Amino acid sequence: MAQFRPENDPGDPRFTYSPFVKPVIIAGTKCVVVDERLRDIEPKAMDFVKNFAKDNNLPIVEACEIPIKSNN
Repeated sequence: MAQFRPENDPGDPRFTYSPFVKPVIIAGTKCVVVDERLRDIEPKAMDFVKNFAKDNNLPIVEACEIPIKSNN
């Protein structure tokens, strides 16, 4: 998914992850976090990711991220 990037993103898709699809470890579990904005960029890419998870019996959890406000 590295080729799917925001406009003006300086990252080289050959060497970096897409900012919309990132592997992470959450509470000791290997995960892939997929940003819903991927659907706006390329709906077929989002369908591919979701179908890959379903075809491989991988759990899908929808979540949201709430930015933490600083007291500064």
